[in-house]
Amino acid sequence: MQNKILKFFLGINFFKRIIPSIIRKIHFLKKNHVVQLKGFKLNLSLKNSIERKIFLESSYEDDKISFLSKSIKDSDFDYFIDIGAYIGYYSLYFYKYKNIKKIISIEPNKDSFTNLLKNIYLNKFDISTYNFACSNTNGLKKIWFSDTNKKSGSSVLDENDFEYKKYNDDYKENRDYRISKNDLIYETVNSKKLDDIVSINNKNIIVKIDVERHEMSVLEGAKNIFFSNNNVFLQIELFHENKKKIFSLLKKNNYKLVHAIGWDYYFKNY
Repeated sequence: MQNKILKFFLGINFFKRIIPSIIRKIHFLKKNHVVQLKGFKLNLSLKNSIERKIFLESSYEDDKISFLSKSIKDSDFDYFIDIGAYIGYYSLYFYKYKNIKKIISIEPNKDSFTNLLKNIYLNKFDISTYNFACSNTNGLKKIWFSDTNKKSGSSVLDENDFEYKKYNDDYKENRDYRISKNDLIYETVNSKKLDDIVSINNKNIIVKIDVERHEMSVLEGAKNIFFSNNNVFLQIELFHENKKKIFSLLKKNNYKLVHAIGWDYYFKNY
């Protein structure tokens, strides 16, 4: 009942405009809320605009998950690797509904990773988790995000490379993801090459990559996984500046584009 009342008020445009100040002042809204969605439980923070949207709409990237789900057969895949897992929505969905032998969730942001662990625990799912940024080097990197929206829109980039204006231009029609220059902060996270963490050979793999412009570095650090002898079905979010290079790299390694939804592109190499 509480969640229904909350959804009603948060869905009113007036409250949408003043929601940041409401959250700061009302203790009830500061708490996380557990909702039942797609047959599993999800812990959501209403302070975060993306999670607030999930709470209100009872959905998250349904068109993308639906296409990915329909594109694979239950018994065909050994691994699902969720790179940039956020709070674990994709991982939870594929654990619940697909017969995949092993699911790996990777998320660098500490807040998101904590919520990812909570969601896995809530559902008693057996999902392997890693708290690092996939990259082409092992070491430390800065992950940038909005101070008022910590768990979404993160980017693993060096300080001089973060062009918040270009970032906001990409999201000009989606205010939930936009970042104010004065609101921009970072945390230092571990970065690792995926090939150094996971050894996979001659397997059928699904990979979802959502890393906010760090896609090329992810691929370069996982050459064995993507470009050796594995059959890979790939969902990858791409922006204008990286799209041409990554299309070229994937084509060179026998990947075929099979579909696109928004900024997400679907490839396979078999």
